[in-house]
Amino acid sequence: MTAYHIKYLPTGTLPGEGVGIWSVTGDGVVSRSVTRGGVATWAVADAERWRKAAVPTVLAPAVGGWVLAALVAAAYVLLFGLSSASAAWHSGHGEGTDWLRYPGLILLTALPFWYRYVPVAAIPAAVFVAVEAVLTLARPGDVDRPARAGWLIVLAACAVAFTGGCLRLRARRRQRALALAAAGERRFPLPEGTPESDGHRGHQQVYLGLVLCLVAPAILADGLFGEPTASGVAYDAVGQQGVALVLLVAGTTFYGWGQLAYRAARRLHEEPQPALIVGVRAGADGRHWVCADARTRSSAPLIAYVPRESDTRARTRLLGSGSVYGVGNGHHDIDPRHEPFEAVLYGTLAEGDEVALEYACAEYHRHQGMGRMYATVTTAPLRPDRRHGLGPWEPADGPARQRARLREAQEEAERYREEQRKAEERRRNVPRGSSTRERRSDSGNRHTGAGCGSSCGSSCGGD
Repeated sequence: MTAYHIKYLPTGTLPGEGVGIWSVTGDGVVSRSVTRGGVATWAVADAERWRKAAVPTVLAPAVGGWVLAALVAAAYVLLFGLSSASAAWHSGHGEGTDWLRYPGLILLTALPFWYRYVPVAAIPAAVFVAVEAVLTLARPGDVDRPARAGWLIVLAACAVAFTGGCLRLRARRRQRALALAAAGERRFPLPEGTPESDGHRGHQQVYLGLVLCLVAPAILADGLFGEPTASGVAYDAVGQQGVALVLLVAGTTFYGWGQLAYRAARRLHEEPQPALIVGVRAGADGRHWVCADARTRSSAPLIAYVPRESDTRARTRLLGSGSVYGVGNGHHDIDPRHEPFEAVLYGTLAEGDEVALEYACAEYHRHQGMGRMYATVTTAPLRPDRRHGLGPWEPADGPARQRARLREAQEEAERYREEQRKAEERRRNVPRGSSTRERRSDSGNRHTGAGCGSSCGSSCGGD
């Protein structure tokens, strides 16, 4: 039995479907009108405005992170490799390790990672490092030419991180506002059977980050109270600082990333959410892309998520069977890698937000021509990916696909019945008990033959 995605949402999938709205007419008569739940469809024009509200590609999380990584690496080469000073964050030869400017080194190293995963933290970090760079450059004669060039690159990295971080936060607010305007004012509870992702989302990252951040101070304390330098003036903790720097950068990144993921899951589950009817298309790499709808072929993929088995609940409720989704009514199954399917999306639409998607799947039994449709619910955080690699799509011929499936199911059922009939005939042609007698006879013959060939050989020959 295999589950297939259904192209269009069948009756009973939309939240609040069939719920009546009571109203009073001018003559005082109370009337009741049936609605489809009031769930709005994401128009292609609204989705295009949502896409244009994103940050430029050069400041996108992945691209911007790599740009910052290149700038930080160049600054490291100039400040620590080409500069005549022993190190930019050290007080000089024989004076021991500089602890005052060590926090700036940590923040500079963390900028690419924080920009990618924790943009809120990248903004104040960029300001802190930029102020330190300006103060250093303001002291003439304190740095040589390579170090001055390195500090200028540090300022450039801080400008990119600050500008990109502010634009990303602004883009999130704008995209959330556009999605809320498209969804309308109605709010809905999450569908039945929604996985409670707030019970585990981000916990591993938070715990790992805390462990790394707790180990780093112990290493720094070992360097602070370690052996003095060769001159006996101060302590040399360069090695401890390097190890602790890596642990602190990784630990703070994991902790902030996990906290943001956990808070996004909490926001999704703790209150009713807006809902939109969207299209979803699967990529070859496992990512699923949300688009405006599943009908417009010009609708571009907008934002991605990765469904996991632990965050997906199948067969949450029965939606129909048999002729309920007969040929020609649009409730045929499709290949989600070739064309999108409809889904109800609960939650806000922006990178880092968590959403719940409910869609329909059909299960066809092996020896049945018709199957059953069930609702499936998936919760997942939205990824900041841009490149999807999906080409144009053509709608499948639903009636022809369903007729072919019914024909294959009938042929499979005929083959199964024929195999059952032949097996029954073979059982009837074998006399009752013959198999048991044959097995006993063969066992006795083998036993008798073995005795005659050994201990009874002489007597048989004498006769």
